Amino acid sequence: MPLSKRFLELVPLALLGLLLAAIAVATAAAQPASSERPRYVRPAPALDGRYGKVRGDELIGFKVEDRKVTGFFFNLRMECHNSETGEDYVRYFDGHNLNGGRANFSGHAQREYDAESNLRQGSGLIEVDFTRGRGVFASVSVVAPGDIDTPEDCNGFLAMKMRRGPLS
Repeated sequence: MPLSKRFLELVPLALLGLLLAAIAVATAAAQPASSERPRYVRPAPALDGRYGKVRGDELIGFKVEDRKVTGFFFNLRMECHNSETGEDYVRYFDGHNLNGGRANFSGHAQREYDAESNLRQGSGLIEVDFTRGRGVFASVSVVAPGDIDTPEDCNGFLAMKMRRGPLS
């Protein structure tokens, strides 16, 4: 077999080998070395001030000072079910002067609470999220179980995008 014919048979194998070597070099360069430091990420901003939002007859408001959420207040509708009559209806539940905890590095603050509203004892969870570029979000949930005197179980949830400044 002449040399040029043998050479032509080896060219595709050589090209395939070069392609595999180029891919290996490219993937090795794209992966950071383990000795590199991870990129610094700033903490989520939790600007001091008052935050609030009103939507219809429901509202959430709170104050932030040094990343601490204080003076949390809310009014929300909760769905109730009376186990004696089988009736479903809506009641209101409000809470005030609740502390929401301190916002962590990622901008999340949460706190469990117990409160009384309209002679009903309820408990739930308050959450506030400070985000970069998307705003501030707050949510509150409530569960008010029935007892012997009131055979109704109630629960509610409210989440809103907050505004900095007075209630709006």
